[in-house]
Amino acid sequence: MAQKDELPPPTFATTRSNAAMSIDLGGTRYADLGSGPSATKSFVLEQRGTVILLQQEGSKEILSLMPVPGPRGDTFFVDYTGRTVLKVTKAQNVVSYLHNPAGAPADPLGRVPPLSSPAMTASLDAMRSNAVNELSRLAGHDVTVWGTQAFANNEAWAADALGIIVLGVKNANGQAGKAASQVEKVTLRRAKAPKATLKDGELLIDVNPDDSWAGRVTPEEVTKVLTASRNKG
Repeated sequence: MAQKDELPPPTFATTRSNAAMSIDLGGTRYADLGSGPSATKSFVLEQRGTVILLQQEGSKEILSLMPVPGPRGDTFFVDYTGRTVLKVTKAQNVVSYLHNPAGAPADPLGRVPPLSSPAMTASLDAMRSNAVNELSRLAGHDVTVWGTQAFANNEAWAADALGIIVLGVKNANGQAGKAASQVEKVTLRRAKAPKATLKDGELLIDVNPDDSWAGRVTPEEVTKVLTASRNKG
């Protein structure tokens, strides 16, 4: 278990109100028991606003993870390809799938300084393509995604925004049944304040990347727009 002076692992319940509190607090290093007893490897998990960052020992790559709620209060964290990387249980225990596909415990070793860079090595186009495939699957027809190139200078931020859109659409489908079928096109654009709107099949997502903590819409806002439009129709 983590020491009392350590923050608990990030959960799906992260909100804008507590996001600002995580600025520059750093991360927590974990020993991944699934990597083998003879040479146990570690990873660093850091919550930076609504972005969850992970860096494995010996790697320069920093992954941006998306939280997905699971059964019994668990939260799963997936990368931009949809691969499950971690699970945080309701009791705040961390399970790693990095080295063991069946999952293995990860024990906290202590706090560490903030990760040096939130950038991802995966291309922004690959992340956009993954979002297109998932949204098209949910909608039951081809969905296009526009505007991501405007955020090429901050791939981690763009990945988080795309993940939020996909999660919001997925939740709308679960709550209202085929709500995603209304979406023909998703447009991500810069604005002073975050906002989600749906008109004539276009899901317009206004975001402000200059405001790291409150500049993006939440999955709940995307879900609300889709379910409200469906109920009107």
